[in-house]
Amino acid sequence: MRARITIGIDGGGSGCRVAIRLPGGGVLRVDGGPANAFTDAGRAGVEISETLGRALDQAGLTRAVLPRARICAGVAGCRLPPLAAELAARLPFPARIVDDSETTLHGAFAGGDGTLASLGTGSFFIRKAGGHLTHLGGWGFALGDEGSGAWLGRRAVALSLKAVEGRIAADALSDALMARLAPHPLITLRDAAPVDYAALAPVVLDHAGSALGQCLIGEAVAEVTRALDDLGHAPGAPLVLTGGFGKALAMHLPEGLQAGLVPAKGSALDGALAMAAALP
Repeated sequence: MRARITIGIDGGGSGCRVAIRLPGGGVLRVDGGPANAFTDAGRAGVEISETLGRALDQAGLTRAVLPRARICAGVAGCRLPPLAAELAARLPFPARIVDDSETTLHGAFAGGDGTLASLGTGSFFIRKAGGHLTHLGGWGFALGDEGSGAWLGRRAVALSLKAVEGRIAADALSDALMARLAPHPLITLRDAAPVDYAALAPVVLDHAGSALGQCLIGEAVAEVTRALDDLGHAPGAPLVLTGGFGKALAMHLPEGLQAGLVPAKGSALDGALAMAAALP
């Protein structure tokens, strides 16, 4: 009988990733399409199943190994128990289903205590202390994502429109943003998705020294600082920033928070694989 295998799965809006720890000790990794349970649990189930199938094929394994495998899937949207249950029901194999924020934190601190702020297109904040998890945010662009790239891009457009109307002073940032959105921002952004607003965040960072740039970055830092304080994170304690915008914002954080910044020890996929290995 073949040895029991371990499988970690990371699923999000940009794609899903599968890692199989093989009986010989090696790890095989395969990428697949978007797998966000909040956006579309059905599609997430299909993408995860198909990606895992390709990984098994590449490993020379059959699906007969799955009923006995240790499998953990960290998937966006699965912080909500009904969506986690729906995804679990759609997968043709048994698995522990958690939110991808949990596997991201586990990977970043190798299962230990610490705080993680994910600031990409969206945002979430999560902390583990004494085995207890506290999770804030992650509710999406319409309801939150404070301090994220999309949030900053939308705020930048809002303030730049006030500058166009003469309600506040225009500067290099508002001019650059309006030029980027010509001929008219409301028409350009009529069907905009969060990723389109996030694409404007670099414009703000490029004009960080302008009056509006300082204001916007100050607002983003205030949102991040407030969320970390609500988590119970103490300045100087270990903090991992992930996401493209998070890395860019790091230099603007207060000294106390910067003092605690540490690199992630591993990825969300590493975290899922480690959590799978700990299953009975």
